[in-house]
Amino acid sequence: MRSTRISRLAARRQQYTNETYQQARSLLRPGRPPIPDADCDEQRNFEADLFYQVIESNRDFTAYPFGIRRVSPQLDTIELVVESDQRARRLLSWLLPCYEPDGQVHGVPGLRIRQRTTRGIELNLAGQRTSAWLTGPHCDVWKSAETEALERVADLGWKALWRGPERWSAEEVAFEHEWNMGEWTRQFQAGAWSASGLLRRLGLFHTLTAADAVTGYKGLGINGYEGSGPVRWCLDIVHRSGIRRRKQDLIKAVTDAEFGLPVSRAGHLDAIYPPETMENWIRLDDEARTGLIELRFTTCDYKQLQLSDCPPDYQAIAKVVERRVTTATQRLGPF
Repeated sequence: MRSTRISRLAARRQQYTNETYQQARSLLRPGRPPIPDADCDEQRNFEADLFYQVIESNRDFTAYPFGIRRVSPQLDTIELVVESDQRARRLLSWLLPCYEPDGQVHGVPGLRIRQRTTRGIELNLAGQRTSAWLTGPHCDVWKSAETEALERVADLGWKALWRGPERWSAEEVAFEHEWNMGEWTRQFQAGAWSASGLLRRLGLFHTLTAADAVTGYKGLGINGYEGSGPVRWCLDIVHRSGIRRRKQDLIKAVTDAEFGLPVSRAGHLDAIYPPETMENWIRLDDEARTGLIELRFTTCDYKQLQLSDCPPDYQAIAKVVERRVTTATQRLGPF
C-alpha cells in the first residue's frame, strides 16, 4: 500500500478503535479490510458472548464507554484495553464460569484463561480456536482479580470451572445442552457478526460522540420481523444537556462501506412507534435481517457528573469524562 493510503487508513481506523496511530498502522495488512472480521465462526460467536458480558457487567460509572479504553481487533484475536483496576475485577468476575449447585452456570461456559503474562491475560473457549486479550491494568491486578473470584465462589459454596483442564466440565456441558441449544441461541449466533463487529469498533462511542456514558443490553425481538426476529443490541448514548448528539456522524461511521458494518437504516420499522418517539432511536439492520442495532440518543443531567457533587471515589473518573467530552466537543464543533 502507498504511504499516503496507509496513513489515511490508520487515521481512520483510530476513530473506530481509539488505538494510537502507530498501533493502528502496525495492524493494517495488504489486501485485508482495515478492520477485519473475526476469521471463523467460533471466534465470531466468542466475541459476541464477550460483547454481551462487557455491556452486562457495565454497572459502574466509567471514564470510557463500557469501561474499555480502546480495542485492537485482529483476524484471530481481539485485545480489550480495560480502563481501571476496578473495571478489570468486575469484568473478569462476570466472565469466569462457576457452578451453582442448583445447576446454574454463571459466566461464559467453557471459558478458560490460556495465558497469564506481563501484558495481561488471554481468554479462550476450551477446545476451540478462539482468543481474546484483556490488558490495561498491571498483571498483578489480573492475578488478584482471579484470586478474589476464587474466594467469592468458595464463600458461596459454588465450584470454580475455569481452573479445570482444557475441556468443558460436565456441569458446563449439561448447562449448554439445557439452555443454549434452542431457537434463541440460533438467532443469537446468526447475528453474532453484529455483536462481534460492535466490539471491534467500540472506540467509535468516544471518538465520534461527546457522550458522558454509553450503556446497553441484549433485547428481545420486536414486531416487524418474521418469527422472533434477530437479537436486538440496544445501546443508550447519554449526553448532558446542551451537548449535540452527533447522531448522523455515528450512523455514517457504523454504516461506512470500508470501515463499518453491513447495515443500513431499518426503514421497515419506522411505523411501529409514533414519529416523536422514534426521532432519537436509530435502528440499523442487515439485508438478511439477522442482526439489529438500536442506537438510543438521550439527554440526562445527572448530578454525579458535576465534579462538586461527585463522590470521592468517582472524582478521578468524572474528571476524565469532563476532559473527554470537552475534547470531543472541540474536535467535532458545536453544531
